Amino acid sequence: MMKNYLYATWLVLFALFFSEKAIPQTLSVESEITLLTASPGDELYSVFGHSAVRVVDTVNQLDMVFNYGTFDFNTPNFYLKFIRGKLLYKLSAYPTKYFILEYQGEGRALFEQSFNLTINEKQEVYDFLMENAKPENAYYHYDFFYDNCATRIRDLVDITLKPSWPEYYVQSPDVLDHIKTGFNQEFTYEPELNKVRSFRDMLQPFLVNMPWSAFGIDLALGLPADEIATPSDFMFLPDEMLISFAFTSLPDGNPLIYQNHVLLEKFSPLSPAGFFNPIKVFWALFIFSLLSFWFKKFRKFFDLTFFTLIAITGIFILFLWFFTDHVATKTNLNLFWTLPTHIYFIWAYYFSAERYPVKLYFKLVSVFSFLILVFWNFIPQDYNNAFIPMVLIIAYRSFLLGFPEVLSKLSPKKKGRKHDLVI
Repeated sequence: MMKNYLYATWLVLFALFFSEKAIPQTLSVESEITLLTASPGDELYSVFGHSAVRVVDTVNQLDMVFNYGTFDFNTPNFYLKFIRGKLLYKLSAYPTKYFILEYQGEGRALFEQSFNLTINEKQEVYDFLMENAKPENAYYHYDFFYDNCATRIRDLVDITLKPSWPEYYVQSPDVLDHIKTGFNQEFTYEPELNKVRSFRDMLQPFLVNMPWSAFGIDLALGLPADEIATPSDFMFLPDEMLISFAFTSLPDGNPLIYQNHVLLEKFSPLSPAGFFNPIKVFWALFIFSLLSFWFKKFRKFFDLTFFTLIAITGIFILFLWFFTDHVATKTNLNLFWTLPTHIYFIWAYYFSAERYPVKLYFKLVSVFSFLILVFWNFIPQDYNNAFIPMVLIIAYRSFLLGFPEVLSKLSPKKKGRKHDLVI
């Protein structure tokens, strides 16, 4: 949904130039308004696709795109605002040919759905877009789930056309056949045949080939991502909005969409997932961590490194929760196992003379971590399965740190020497 930075910079400069040119205020009867939907790309910023509105009027020599997914790269403190969710996104209007060129260069498909509107309805939609493209109205606070390039178009249609939205449009695979046929089978998105879907659930089909991105997203998103989405909420994803528009009716009973068209065919397939995914890597790390039973020096290095990294992850989660405007990163229950306090207690364990409070801490952590594993399926936040080996490492290493005397007999003994306690 988000454009890359260089493209955004160029777009802002071009939009300033384009705004100085004469733009017709009244559409002719030959005008068309369409929804453009770009297929998912290979990068994280493009993996969920993109949406825009196209206005074509051959009589007035007009062919422009209204794109809600742009921003000003020259914004002061750009990166800080982006990370904190304070960066303003913008509605930009520019010639369609430049919009098409971008997706053509990326090898992505571009689908077009024509709105079935009267001239008065077209004019109303066009006036709305032109008014909102004015500099004083163009900027808005982006929200990944509730206010993005797709939901802005959904709201535009809702406000100007007052359509009858489908309550639920996917009952079986056959329902989508006519959509795929209209797009010459180029539209390949397969929504889950489940009316009850959370926002997090809806992201998964797009992340099948990007397991590390899925891992990071599940780490950063909190409990709000597990709220059940309504059919209206589904349209935060461009592909879902394409499907929804196909099943939407206007107040007079006529369908909102009367024609489908493939503007660009996809010629660059998505990259397959690599062999080393998070589940494989972290289970390998779990097995590797078992070496701490036999090697004391390794034990110390592993504990200091592992618990420090877990704590830093927890600090990052706290930052996203309390110091950003991202709604979806609030109330993140991943803090149950990424406790920032690990960074103090693990270093205190190995370098402080006072052991009792530190051992008590790890006793509590071990018990709590085992409880997380026992009640894994009952935790309201949907945890990524790659978290399991991580929590297992925390649980068993904390147990050995908190109860060294219990498992001292399990550590290997060397003949003629007193063996070390497992710590």
